Amino acid sequence: MGEKNDAILRYLEDNARFADLMNGAVFGGIQAIDPGQLEDASEHYTEKEGKGRNIGYRSRTRDIIRRVRNGGSILRLVALEAQETVDYGMPLRCMNYDVQEYSRQARALQKKNEKRKGYQNASERLGRIRSMDRLLPVYTVCLYHGADPWDGPLCLSDMMQFETEDAFRRLFCDYPMILIRADESMDYGAFRTSLRELLAVLPFRKDRKEMRKFIREQEAYRKLDRDTLEAIAVMTDNRKLLEKAENYRNEKGEYNMHEEMGSFFMDGVEEGREEGIRAIILDNMENGSSREQIQKKLERYFGMSEKGASEYLEHFLQEEE
Repeated sequence: MGEKNDAILRYLEDNARFADLMNGAVFGGIQAIDPGQLEDASEHYTEKEGKGRNIGYRSRTRDIIRRVRNGGSILRLVALEAQETVDYGMPLRCMNYDVQEYSRQARALQKKNEKRKGYQNASERLGRIRSMDRLLPVYTVCLYHGADPWDGPLCLSDMMQFETEDAFRRLFCDYPMILIRADESMDYGAFRTSLRELLAVLPFRKDRKEMRKFIREQEAYRKLDRDTLEAIAVMTDNRKLLEKAENYRNEKGEYNMHEEMGSFFMDGVEEGREEGIRAIILDNMENGSSREQIQKKLERYFGMSEKGASEYLEHFLQEEE
């Protein structure tokens, strides 16, 4: 897995954010999952391959999986697979994870039944599963957080090669994939945690000018928690956010992204021009130019607005102190 995959999975290990992702993106804001009902159910599945002397084993591990419990009863399992790149076999991969989970549950039931020997008939004894035994449903969600649009399959049938007129087509048992696309906008009002602020900036990764504009318009980015700030920094390839983060932390422990981003979010400033802008400021400071004179030059030579030039200069002077 890549760094971005690791970052977003660590962020979503928090039960409140995990529940918020499911409630907001899958259920449209309906609070179908209570974070207080979640508990870690991390599993790795071992598949047996080959026969005889050629027998081998292959282990598979879920990214995140949670049990949903109500009191003493487990209701279901909800799993998350994070993807930074498009996987053209993702529906099959999700289905295989689910099959492995159901197989694990079935083996556990069989083992328990073998100890109890409480079979009612030959059919139960043959399969070692009683007629009253039930498996817990598992729901696997794929979170795609890559910058490019998802152009992969959405269900198992998208991966199939069917004949034009195929009488068997109606008999095919499809397996749809639950896909959350962070590369495109969604209803961010459906989220209740700071996950909203992380997801909301991701569609702008290829247009930093629009990202700047969006963040400046959102008050929530003036009071981010540390985890969200770090996740945004990694997911948007802007680690400069973290260099002087503590300088923009208030007494409540919240981080002001408006101030912290400095030049990254100033009007008319592009990353490739920053060295030239800094050189102009330093040169004029050494020549004794006043702050007002330097600001006017930034406006004239770099097309900054009056406010943008003032904010950039203020940020630069703070860094030099």
